[in-house]
Amino acid sequence: MLHSYKLHIFPSLGRRSITSVTHYHHNDITGGIQHTNQLRKASRGGQDLSNRWRRLENSVRQKAALSNKLEAFAEYDASVPKSSQSSTLVKTSAKPIQLFHGFEVPEEPSPPADDECCMSGCAVCVYDLYEESLEAYKEAVAGLRNSLSALHIPEAEWPAQIRPKESTSPSREGPRKEVILSAFEEMERRLAMQHQKEAEATASG
Repeated sequence: MLHSYKLHIFPSLGRRSITSVTHYHHNDITGGIQHTNQLRKASRGGQDLSNRWRRLENSVRQKAALSNKLEAFAEYDASVPKSSQSSTLVKTSAKPIQLFHGFEVPEEPSPPADDECCMSGCAVCVYDLYEESLEAYKEAVAGLRNSLSALHIPEAEWPAQIRPKESTSPSREGPRKEVILSAFEEMERRLAMQHQKEAEATASG
């Protein structure tokens, strides 16, 4: 005897369920979502904001300190009378710096002493360095003159060492050239004597 059976297709067959129907609770799903979000956030790259904040704070402090120094210098400059501003000496650890209306007055280099040159025809002689220092000094003086002229400061108030008449006077240029020429003449004389001695030694040998 044949029996017919009805096949019931269960709609939930083949589906996954995170929990059973009897133990279903809303907090289980919410907790799983939160845990997944935490994993996603942890995997993202980031930057330590504490170090960045320290760098920003140090930068702000340095700028504030520099601003205070500039304000103090401006207040000091405003409090000093014009007559005393014409020439001011600022003491430093190396050499005193002369300021004139806020500009540094260049110091004229001194010529080398007699014992500073070996008179042996060095590739870099102290007199060559002296000439380079003089050129740099002249350029600095020219730049200072242009700045003072732009501010309409009379030349009579300028320091004596940067006034055009005194800086280009023949009485000051003459000794410089004489010192350099005498040094080179002495060097040539010593070289000639040395060559003469070598020639005599070779002839006698």
